Amino acid sequence: MMALALTAELMADRDAASTGSSLPVEADLVARTKRGDDKAFAELVRMYQNRIFNFVLARIRQHQQAEDVTQEVLVKAYFSLSKLREPAKFKSWIFSIAHNHLRDMLRKRQLDIADVEGSHIEHYVDPATPENELRRRQSQEAVWNALVKLKPEQREILVLCDIEGLSYREIAEIMRVPLGTVQSRIFYARRKLRGILSDEFAYKGEE
Repeated sequence: MMALALTAELMADRDAASTGSSLPVEADLVARTKRGDDKAFAELVRMYQNRIFNFVLARIRQHQQAEDVTQEVLVKAYFSLSKLREPAKFKSWIFSIAHNHLRDMLRKRQLDIADVEGSHIEHYVDPATPENELRRRQSQEAVWNALVKLKPEQREILVLCDIEGLSYREIAEIMRVPLGTVQSRIFYARRKLRGILSDEFAYKGEE
């Protein structure tokens, strides 16, 4: 389907900058941070700050508020890092912290539910040739403009699955819901996204 093809392209653009296996890099940075190397954690922040920000912005309304929540999540991660027993799972672990932090703040009504402006979404596209960069940016804008029309919980699960590339099982652990619930939510969110892309951006989904 076109929506998935576009989000897959965005993932490929982002991941192309870090060829090789990223998990061992993260695991090494976690181990070094636990030994007191703050520069290692600074590198983890560099790798994940924008990604956490995008995830947070998919749920809440204000750009500044999203930046503040992102910093709170990173601080929580830093002081909780000693509890992470499997460093290779850092990615799902930090998104779990973000999800739980957002859930708690939304329950306390300290945050507004998202009505996100597409222009506030950070970009993952790396510079290449001008033509390729333009094409990727146009595809990216199309996907994000469609994503912001979804319900916040639909945006959240698609960011985790189709943008961040987490498995259904990892998402189930992050959201603390059954695997079948994740599968159902992703199915309906993708179907809704495909319909928006088809209607508003003249894309046709492929069955």
